[in-house]
Amino acid sequence: MESDSQAGAGWEFVAEHESVATIIDTLLDLDPGTSYTRSELAAETGIALKTLHLMDDVDGVVELGLLERHDPEGEEVYYTVNADSDVLGAAREFDRAVAQQR
Repeated sequence: MESDSQAGAGWEFVAEHESVATIIDTLLDLDPGTSYTRSELAAETGIALKTLHLMDDVDGVVELGLLERHDPEGEEVYYTVNADSDVLGAAREFDRAVAQQR
């Protein structure tokens, strides 16, 4: 994800990075006990792997604390959902609130 010192926080940040919204939505349904490669995250989100690489959005979601990056020596990088993430918790609450209004 390309850093922008003028980028807003919260909803503005998510709105500026469309695929981040898609990733967050996907993370709401993923198992925190399962590990995912970048290719698997692409498949789960429906976002092309090339797009994830070019936009650095997975790294952006790691920076937000939603995903944890694991880089074992000599092995492929993988990610796990950070079940303790305050941002993920807020996304879950927002999802529930919207569902109750529909």
